[in-house]
Amino acid sequence: MLLVTATTGAKAANFDNSFNTTNDFGDVGLMQTPSARMRADGEFGVGISTVYPYSQVHIFLQPLPWVETAVRYTQVSNRLYGAEDFSGNQSYKDKSADFKIHLLSEGEYQPSLALGVQDIGGTGLFSGEYLVGGYHYYSLDFSFGLGWGRLGSGGSIRNPLGLLSNHFDNDRTTSAAGSTGFSRLFTGRDIGPFGGVQWLTPLKGLALQIEYDGNDYQHEALGNNRRQSSRINVALNYRNIPGMDVGIGYERGNTVMARVSLHLNFQDFRGVFKSADPLPIRVRPAEQSHPAQSLASSPDSSSGAASGAESATSSANPAAPASAAPLESPPVASAPVLKMDHQLSTDKQAALAIQLKTALHDQGFELAAMNYDVYSGELQVWTSRRKFRNPAQAAGRLARVLSALSPPEVARFTLIHIEAGLEVYRISLPREEFEKVMRGQAAPTAIEPGTVLSGPDGGYDRAKFIDATQAPAFSWDAGPAIRQYIGGPDNFYIGQLFVRFDGGIKLTDHWSFSAAAGVNVINNFGELKQMSNSVLPHVRSDIVEYLKDGQNGIIKVETNYIWSPMPDLYARVSGGIFEEMYAGVAGELLYRPYGWPWALGVDVNRVWQRGYDQLLDFRDYSVATGFVTLYYQLPVYDVLAKLTAGRYLARDKGATLDLSREFANGIRAGAWATKTNVSAAQFGEGSFDKGIYLVVPLDLFFPQSTRRVASFPFRPLTRDGGQRARDGIDLYGIVEQGQPRDFAADWGGLGQ
Repeated sequence: MLLVTATTGAKAANFDNSFNTTNDFGDVGLMQTPSARMRADGEFGVGISTVYPYSQVHIFLQPLPWVETAVRYTQVSNRLYGAEDFSGNQSYKDKSADFKIHLLSEGEYQPSLALGVQDIGGTGLFSGEYLVGGYHYYSLDFSFGLGWGRLGSGGSIRNPLGLLSNHFDNDRTTSAAGSTGFSRLFTGRDIGPFGGVQWLTPLKGLALQIEYDGNDYQHEALGNNRRQSSRINVALNYRNIPGMDVGIGYERGNTVMARVSLHLNFQDFRGVFKSADPLPIRVRPAEQSHPAQSLASSPDSSSGAASGAESATSSANPAAPASAAPLESPPVASAPVLKMDHQLSTDKQAALAIQLKTALHDQGFELAAMNYDVYSGELQVWTSRRKFRNPAQAAGRLARVLSALSPPEVARFTLIHIEAGLEVYRISLPREEFEKVMRGQAAPTAIEPGTVLSGPDGGYDRAKFIDATQAPAFSWDAGPAIRQYIGGPDNFYIGQLFVRFDGGIKLTDHWSFSAAAGVNVINNFGELKQMSNSVLPHVRSDIVEYLKDGQNGIIKVETNYIWSPMPDLYARVSGGIFEEMYAGVAGELLYRPYGWPWALGVDVNRVWQRGYDQLLDFRDYSVATGFVTLYYQLPVYDVLAKLTAGRYLARDKGATLDLSREFANGIRAGAWATKTNVSAAQFGEGSFDKGIYLVVPLDLFFPQSTRRVASFPFRPLTRDGGQRARDGIDLYGIVEQGQPRDFAADWGGLGQ
């Protein structure tokens, strides 16, 4: 019994992520073959590989613990496009996508098992399906599988699915542009075996890989058959450099392979330390009688004394003081400035509002209004924030300031977040429990039972103190920006570095103007050659002209009016230049009950196509579009599903499915696909509109917290079917903040 236990333990101890190597296609596997292994949840990476005549750039992501995905951009160096193709007369380029689903975990006496598809949809140059198992023993990891298509083209096993339908006995061929490729899945009269073994050598991080390739290279796409001297491929793979996977090998018995990939984990990577953030205000000691002192004199207070007078107005008492002296640090014995025995007078409340405005501004918040209920001891503050995208962290920072400045009579803090003039959510904290947590006398979850989360409740029109200086308010920003076009047929990366200038004015709580323009620094747009051959209206496919002629131009000049006509209903009207290609007028309605997993939106617009130079001229094309969107937050893994149906820019009608997941560090990864009544042949190369994207919080990379994000879409081709125009501020993005799940997942953020 002791011997069995020791053996099992040793076997398990040798199993680690060293087995999860990246193969030539960006999937977990050996070289040409996949394995049943899965990367860690949230693992993301990019890499390159070359084995003549294929050179590939791949991007991979483990979006769920049981799903692996990869997308690829391949250059076939010994094949050219025809002159009649959309992509022009140049070396052949192909985009493809893979996925793998984990079916069974490895046990002591059972292998792991996975089902996967390589190169789904599109032309299918590398298309194949497989069922693969894996089992490890100490430092050896065995892989064995059955492949359809390219993965098993050298086999002679009769396709067992042919017993179910003659369809599965059909010969496999690559698909013409415009085909989904779904009909070829698991087809082919014969299938074949593949497999291999990986040995973790005594040199840490170095693995020897040997595989049996199921492809005989005599059925290659584009008539590109290759001589195969051996079915055995060998490689060395090294993974002892953090975040890097490097391999070199010999394939087909006659061809050298090289590959490298970089990776990180979205669940673990939390960004750089926020050294430039203001230090959190220290919560006063329990025995301290004058709470205001901890803000003014605390050693770790970032604000110190206020730099000047601030102003506030009182809707209840016009005679209330409009300014107050800077915060100071008077001795405790002679400082009953804010302390009252039973209640706060109106004047003292006004003074508190002024102090809060200054202190909150220093912490990254703007105070819009304040109200104090002398009967319940509840202090309500309405604020917006410039920093702290995490709502729990923002609530903790805000409540720390209230704790430091508020008199002992205040028993509860109610923090109301406003965005674009809308009240979005409320969090009401019991003061005593909050202060215990901040002092380390209780766990962060101890505050949860006494906390009340709720949705909007009518705004702050009835608040006693309202800051009349909120509008008009001006803002501006300038800095470097990137415009990029990834995966095009002319070059894998087409990009521009430019200086972006942004400006805005808030005229009222609900009405704003914003503008942006760009000035070119450097770009490689001159490498763009492809011209649109679309038979549809050229609503997006003239991207080459826009990029080349609009290197310096107006990005947007728009106005938005946003309000809530009734509880849970939000509305927006917008107009102006919305984006680089379109200007117009638009309106949106969104029904979003707070805390519910679903929302329903309606968006309509009338847009005009802008000139290629992106200045003030317009082309002779306009269209009205409209959409209905259902949003649903799945109860697991923070997955958001969006189903949109309506009329698109090319006047085609259809629907878009968008699935995305937000990881622990705030990065959102997603994929979309759009199918309309445009036929695949009309759509042309690419079949239908589809792509993947990342939305990355910028504060992961900077020492100061910010709520700004950067979006990185990857679309195989820019075509005209299934296209939409951006037409103003997205309502769902505003009101989705601060949902109960956000706080439930991170009560510990209150103390940060």
